[in-house]
Amino acid sequence: MISWRVRQALFLLMAAFVAWVEGFTNPFWIWNSVPIAASYVLLARARQNNMNPLPAIAFFVIACGSVLFVHAAWLYDWNGIATGSSTAGLMFIMLPVYACVLGAAAFGLQVLFLKRR
Repeated sequence: MISWRVRQALFLLMAAFVAWVEGFTNPFWIWNSVPIAASYVLLARARQNNMNPLPAIAFFVIACGSVLFVHAAWLYDWNGIATGSSTAGLMFIMLPVYACVLGAAAFGLQVLFLKRR
């Protein structure tokens, strides 16, 4: 099991990666770090309330994974994602919303699976 301090450092590293890809002076990195912050809060509440952490972990994997994947694709210009269009950067406006919706769906499915047991 990973200690809570190591997890905090990992969340900070994820937010730092988002800020590095977008540029530290670009304020949109804060907006794009919302799914990371939401994952941190969900995991902290599950830990604090001695709840099953699996729904929070599902949210974390889907929401943070999608944010990090898109930023890695942008950084390395996979399949021309960064240079293929003049409006390609607009995806960062809706990315946190999509990531949180997908994470919430994973959270809900995990809650349903746990209740069926």
